[in-house]
Amino acid sequence: MGMSASQARLLSITARLSDNELKQQSLAYSKQRLSDNSEQINDAYLDALAKTKYQVLTGYNGTEACYADLTYNQITGLNSVAAGKQYLVKDNSGKVLVTAQVANAFKNNNGDFNRFLRDLGYTQSDIDVTKHTNSEDAIHNAWDEYLASVGKSINDLDSEHVLNFDYTAFSNDSYDGYATYSTAYAADANGVQTGLYKDSEGYYKERYLIQAREVRDENNNTEYVVGYQTEEMEGTDDWITLPDVSYNVETGKYSYSVTNEETNEQELVETDVLYASEDSDGNAVLSENYKNYLSFVGGNTYVDEGGNSYNVTVQSKALNFEGATTAQRELYDYAVSITEAYYNRKVSNTSQNLKYDAGIVNYYKNIFNEMRTSGYTTIANETNLKDNEWFVRQLKAGNLVLSYYSTVEKQFVGTTLDNDESITEKEDSSAMAIAEQVYQSAMDNIESQEKQYDLELNRLESEHNALQTEYDSVKSVISKNVEKTFNIFNA
Repeated sequence: MGMSASQARLLSITARLSDNELKQQSLAYSKQRLSDNSEQINDAYLDALAKTKYQVLTGYNGTEACYADLTYNQITGLNSVAAGKQYLVKDNSGKVLVTAQVANAFKNNNGDFNRFLRDLGYTQSDIDVTKHTNSEDAIHNAWDEYLASVGKSINDLDSEHVLNFDYTAFSNDSYDGYATYSTAYAADANGVQTGLYKDSEGYYKERYLIQAREVRDENNNTEYVVGYQTEEMEGTDDWITLPDVSYNVETGKYSYSVTNEETNEQELVETDVLYASEDSDGNAVLSENYKNYLSFVGGNTYVDEGGNSYNVTVQSKALNFEGATTAQRELYDYAVSITEAYYNRKVSNTSQNLKYDAGIVNYYKNIFNEMRTSGYTTIANETNLKDNEWFVRQLKAGNLVLSYYSTVEKQFVGTTLDNDESITEKEDSSAMAIAEQVYQSAMDNIESQEKQYDLELNRLESEHNALQTEYDSVKSVISKNVEKTFNIFNA
């Protein structure tokens, strides 16, 4: 009976020893995996420390340079880069990448810059509409500059003479109308029409310029004949001579007699330039001023300084864009903008709430012109426009192309991530901070687990030693019992 109990005990101890050794081996493997994990965490940490990202220089805090992550929104924003350059992004087909807001402003207004600006909350009208004289002068100057750019004049538009400007609106909406110009012509008693001009003093006709012609008499001597040509005579040899006007070739002056109204005596007048108009009897009326002003009589009747009577007809016409270049279009759009602002100043409409900012207007003008010539595109997920990794990845892959506006070349020119002076590759401090936190947390966890494994291994080692001692003791007892039994039977 004792023999059987000892053997059962020995088998139990043997099983426990095997289980103990298995647990120790499993813990040893776990410690090895912790070591492997520690190496991987360390490698990831070192990679994070070496990680960089592209940033753009945004300004200076004293002498310290300030940078921001390179994103679409950051690089293309107004005054968002320290160098003051305006950047533009295109896709690989050459279309301008813009936000949905900018795309809609362009699409909904058929490429009209004033309306485009309006939908973005701005205007390019920079006049103070409360100052009437200044505003009207600015309007005339703006239209004069545009007309000159297309080879015309504010005083001569397709043989019609511009007198003043107005603005005809169809509704209270801003830019819902067109700029107009007034023309006038005069018809004399015979119905013959002649063009008119207008300045601050009123309507006027141009007088004929008097000239001195060199001729030779029957003795081949040189003399000068003074006269002029009417509009009908221009290009012919016809000439109206003025025998009462002489020309001094040495002084270059004309001289003629006038009656002094106070003394009723004749006085000699000398002048460098002389003009002539005709009175109602066809006689020449001399003047040093080329403008022959018309005086208002009544209705639409006027009379000039020579006593000629005219019926004056005034017409109003739309002034449409007739240019071909971007510069001409910009001049036209600006003239329309200030004309609309001034003539609609008393109307409560959208234009009254628009802001004027020269920098913003120029910023959008550059984008608008590029959209008009190159086309435009958008992206579905606009959150990517704020994403540094997405933007840099698209640039490196060639899906997007970066350019900036050159004030010298007056156009956008290409640039790259690695060649642009405002873009730099810097340590990713945020990634490094995160990596530091992850590394420290992981290593603390490994150290904690390793301590637990060591405690458990020590416990298992102590248990193993105790079991081994008991195993040896039971085995010794069994061995002595077997030896004693053999001795009894052999006796």
